[in-house]
Amino acid sequence: MTIFGGGTPEGEQAVAWQAAQAAFARFDAADRLLFSVPMWNASVPYILKQFIDVISQPGMVFGVDPQAGYSHLLEGKGKKAAVIYTSAVWGPPLGPEFGNNFHSSYFDDWLRWTGITDISEIRYHPTLTGDAASERDKAHQTARETARTF
Repeated sequence: MTIFGGGTPEGEQAVAWQAAQAAFARFDAADRLLFSVPMWNASVPYILKQFIDVISQPGMVFGVDPQAGYSHLLEGKGKKAAVIYTSAVWGPPLGPEFGNNFHSSYFDDWLRWTGITDISEIRYHPTLTGDAASERDKAHQTARETARTF
């Protein structure tokens, strides 16, 4: 929040800010991003959420204007993302009694918020009663098709 407020981090805050800048620089250096996102309690794993929180900094991933709102600072940089979504219980054809999909909706929204809009999805959701081998074959086929233009 120091940076967001126009200040300069000092001491431990400066060290943490340098680490966040380094993490963002590594992320920003990639033109193609591949994420494997397993469903974790209907959402993304905590370590992925932590990564998002670390690199989603003002002046790096976003800008904000009091009247215009957010600006997406990675927009127009030609970045592509491929995301592999997996879950074992929940699956697209199932109802809420098997859980809800907050993980792909959350992650897709975050990618778009950054300005990354060229997003390919690869899904593997065998569910409890599904055919895991067939679902794996479909996911592998989608991955091969995605790789051709990635």
